[in-house]
Amino acid sequence: MPSLSVPDIVSNRPAPAPLRKPVLLVVDDEEGPRTSLRVVFKADYDVLLAENGTEAVKLARANKVDIAILDILMHGMSGVDVLRELKQIDEDIQVIMLTAYETLETARQALRLGASEYLNKPFDVAALRQAARNALAKRGERQELKSAHARLQELQAENSSVAEVRAGDTAGNILHDLNSPLTVINGFIELIHKQLGNAVSLEGEEFEKMKSSIRRVHGQVVRCLDISHRYLGVLHAADGDITEAVAVNEVLVDLEELLSKHPSAEGCELTTSEPETHIHAAISGTNLLRVLLNLALNGLQSASTPVRVQIIAQDIPEKFDFSAFSNGVDERFVASERFAPGDPMIAISVRDNGPGIAATVLPRLFNESFTTKPPGKGTGLGLGSVKQLVNEARGAIRVTTKSGQGSTFTVFLPLAS
Repeated sequence: MPSLSVPDIVSNRPAPAPLRKPVLLVVDDEEGPRTSLRVVFKADYDVLLAENGTEAVKLARANKVDIAILDILMHGMSGVDVLRELKQIDEDIQVIMLTAYETLETARQALRLGASEYLNKPFDVAALRQAARNALAKRGERQELKSAHARLQELQAENSSVAEVRAGDTAGNILHDLNSPLTVINGFIELIHKQLGNAVSLEGEEFEKMKSSIRRVHGQVVRCLDISHRYLGVLHAADGDITEAVAVNEVLVDLEELLSKHPSAEGCELTTSEPETHIHAAISGTNLLRVLLNLALNGLQSASTPVRVQIIAQDIPEKFDFSAFSNGVDERFVASERFAPGDPMIAISVRDNGPGIAATVLPRLFNESFTTKPPGKGTGLGLGSVKQLVNEARGAIRVTTKSGQGSTFTVFLPLAS
């Protein structure tokens, strides 16, 4: 059989589908402006013309309209009424309003209903072309964000489903950890989506808010990569200790940001107290964040009503006396075999005012896969993985609790040299 040459392969490929022109709907009860706008935009858009609001709504239902240019004062349905109907058909349709009789209240009403821009007749062709380009770009941004939002929700659902595995399962741990930053990314995408939807143009303070939100989304994406790289490193690393260090203050800032967008924090009071000096703990940033995130979420989810959660970090003096800590009906203390009580340390406490922990539950609190949450609500990864990570860092955990008064989890970690 003869071999195919490069031209043969290329010639047998299917022709690429032609790019769809954006669709522009022009609505005006005067023929002159309709015709003029068709001439202006026909090279770059598929232009649909409507001489009244009723016809415009029918065209919008039958065609995927990207942009609409509406005259405000028309016989029958006004331009504002048409704007309202178009937004009900597709909230992402971008609308430019035109009028020869400008009134401030009409302009405000159009902008409140989601008009992209408001221009006067007779219109300037260059300004109108630029307005159309801006409107098309805004539509594309909104649709990309909606697509990303939907995909993130799918990922979160997949992660929550797959993470119902035993605590020792590496894949389950990865998915459990990734779900929290994905939740934050999801929250910021919703915020950006609202900013794009409410803003006529992005300038000044609004533009700075948008840039800040995008930077935060990027930070959480980096966190997802950090988590995945960590686990890949664990899978391929040789035996032996790896010296790690993290700035506790920076982790607390990240933690507060993560929790502020988490659904469990809605309605709750959350405060964070950083150490007065910048302290480095001998643990990786990802592991410390994971420990504190698990403890904070447990506190936020400890009651059916909103609770108060406080996160307090402080350095403790050398030669601190740990001998008073014991295991009892309202206290639990677990430490790594390599825990060195006399070394310099930092203590990070997560305190809630929830219902407290039952005396029958306290001894099993850190058991692998143990959870008090109903089926489908917990993964059993939380406190079991917290104990494991604290042990790896040569640290200790103390739990104190009072019925009806809440619980405090304090993590003791050695300082980095």
